[in-house]
Order: sequence, then C-alpha cells, then structure tokens
Amino acid sequence: MFTYKAVEENGQIIACDIARYLYQGEVTPAPPGSHAPCAISNSGQTIPGIVLVSSDSTLLADFQLWRSDMASMSALEARADKVCVAPPETKSESGQQGTTPGSGLKARGLGVADLTAPGQAASALGTVMQLFNKSEAVTSVVGTVENPALLNEVARQLRALNVMVLVPELYNPNSLGAVDNANSPYLQNLNNLYASYDKCEAAKAAFSKSGDSAAAAKDTPDIDSVIASMDAFLKTTLGSSGPTSTANSPDAAAGSQTAPENTPSHLASALSADEVAKQIGFTGNGSTGPSPSWQHVLWLKALESGGSVNHKSSIFGTKVTFGGGAVDTYAVFRVNGQLVCSGNVYNFQPPVGTKDLEKAFHAPPADDPAKPFMLHSTCALLP
Repeated sequence: MFTYKAVEENGQIIACDIARYLYQGEVTPAPPGSHAPCAISNSGQTIPGIVLVSSDSTLLADFQLWRSDMASMSALEARADKVCVAPPETKSESGQQGTTPGSGLKARGLGVADLTAPGQAASALGTVMQLFNKSEAVTSVVGTVENPALLNEVARQLRALNVMVLVPELYNPNSLGAVDNANSPYLQNLNNLYASYDKCEAAKAAFSKSGDSAAAAKDTPDIDSVIASMDAFLKTTLGSSGPTSTANSPDAAAGSQTAPENTPSHLASALSADEVAKQIGFTGNGSTGPSPSWQHVLWLKALESGGSVNHKSSIFGTKVTFGGGAVDTYAVFRVNGQLVCSGNVYNFQPPVGTKDLEKAFHAPPADDPAKPFMLHSTCALLP
C-alpha cells in the first residue's frame, strides 16, 4: 500500500508541475477543503488540454500510420484531379454515365449516407464498430500495473486543476459511441479517394469510346498508373482494391485471402488515431489542427516501485517493519516535437513498525506538491 501511496503523491507533484507550465502561473498551496493537490495562479484563462501516453502506448505509432494514410490519400486525389480528365468531346457523356462520388465506398458498406442516415444498415455499422473494437485491442496497455496506476493518478490530479485530459490507451475517444462518419477526417478522405477512383475509371472509359487512338495511347497509361496506385493503397489499408475490380480476378482473390489478417490491424489503428485527431481538432484531410487548446503531450513511465517487509531478529524477539516507494519519470512535449520540460519524481516511506503502520499510511505527504523538494524538473514559466 505504501507503493501506491507513493504513486499518488508523485502524481500530485507531476500534475502541479505541468499545470504550472500550461497556465503559465505560479504554484501555491491548495486552499483548505480543495480536491486539488495545489492551486495555480492565472488559471482563469482558456482551459488547456493535454494527451497522456505511457511507455506502453501505441498512440504515437498509430498516429504516424494515420498521417501517412492521410497524406497518401491526399496525394492520390491530387494526381487523379490532374490526370483523370476525360476528352472534351465526351466529358458531358462521361459525366452522365459516371458513378456517383463515393459509390465505391458505399459498395463496401462504408458510405457516408449509409452510416449517418437514421436507417443505416446494420451490416455497415457492424463492420465499422468491429474495427473500433479491434482498435481497442490495439491501443490497450500491456505493461505492468504501475503505468496505468500512474496515468490514472496524474490524470485525476490534472482534472482537479481544471486541465482537459485524454488518455487514449485507457479509453480511446468514442470507442463505445456511435459512428460519426460525417466528422471523421479519415473516412471522409477515404470517401474522397473512392470518388477520385470513380473519376479515373470514367475518364478511362471515355477515352476508349472517343475513337481518338492517339489521345488514348497518350493519356490512358497515366490514368492506369493512378488507378494502380490507388489499388495498391486500398489493398494495404483495407485488404481490397478499387470499386470496379473484378471479384474473380487473381488479384482480388489474393486480396480477399489477406484481408482477415491485415485489414483490422491497419484500419483499426488508423481509425483509433483518427478518433484522437478528431477530438483534438483535426478536420478535413488532416492538414489543419490540432486546436490551440491541445498543443501538448505528456509521456509517463513508472520506473521503479515496490514494498518491503523487514524482519529483524535478536535475543529479544523479532521486529517486523514495512516500507515502500516509487520512482516515476515524465516529459512534456509540444505537438511539434519540442521538449517543454521533464523530470523525475520519487517517494519513499521509511520502514515503520506494525503499531505505527496506520498512522504512517494516513500521514500527509512529506513533499508539498506546491513546493516539492523531491522533484528536479525543467517545467517553469517557459515561453
């Protein structure tokens, strides 16, 4: 129990140190009866937010995957806009015969209308919810118990100091909520990619009908190259190819064989990061965001922790004493990667006898969170 008391006191010190920086104020003792470990001057301004991750978190890797996919989709859409242009004489005809933007995505049960309309199909919803359930498995903590205990403690103390907190590895945003495809940057970009795919297929068909063999020979290979790139991306991301691929083709068969293994892990990780991105302010194709309130990430790790039972024997008998403590480390980063501050915090209960056990356990922290002497930190009034 002394171990977890040490974790609690470490969490108070860490939270006060970080809140001081986020509010750019001074740390003072908490008023009597307050649930907060300390008080921060200048805390009446806009409420800041911070994302907590531990050494076991997959969030940063998931976010790199999300960013890569978003950039790839945007680049492919830009290529399609430049290359997939139907011949002038058949543009109107191809426009009439072209598929509705996003129809390929709808064909896979992931269309915007299908997921946002009141009567959305159960199969489509089930498919996406299964992906989110999988993301929950991807982003779960697999380390020792000390890391989630430290995350919970620091998160609680920061909330008591009126700081907004996200802890995706403990609960990813909207994991148990309804699918909000209309506000999902990732699925919106995926829908736009399918629309670009349809556009390229329509342009290719228009060239084949135009009768202009010279133009077809010149432009069709470029269109084929864009379609092939889209297919490659979709096979990697979804385990499937574009909306018009033949189901019985060898490539489609190969994709269907790998889908059960590859699709959930890749797409679930991207969607997991997408929910965090949406929560902190990313919109559209991901080029804007996060919002000014969410500009910091707090990395936490429980380094050492444990208790001790000491037996001292002599001719006068045996004396049993109990002790315990914890050492934790943390670092605060701006979203752009710059280190803001970092520190190590430690706490230890010297061995106490059985008769003093309860008194020692309920004693106030030896280290005042407002003026900690056990913390060596760089969290100060930084610009």
